Amino acid sequence: MSKALHIPFDKRLLEIQDIPFTISYVIRKRQQIDNLNELPKDKRPSLRMIFDNSSDELSDWIDEVMNIKNNSSDIVFYEDEVE
Repeated sequence: MSKALHIPFDKRLLEIQDIPFTISYVIRKRQQIDNLNELPKDKRPSLRMIFDNSSDELSDWIDEVMNIKNNSSDIVFYEDEVE
């Protein structure tokens, strides 16, 4: 992965957990953005959403956009109240 990103790492670093957090964060974010770019343009989150929101919020947003979860409505209608 470091060769693809042209990042010169110390040869002693064999695992991704051994590299500094800032570099591993950039690598993970880049992978996330590349994966999200595979979605149709109208279903992609904005970069601001990707960087500013938590992963859970982003996951919930994707589930909503892709209609993965069965969204139940919080609005309840009773027939006798409808005019």
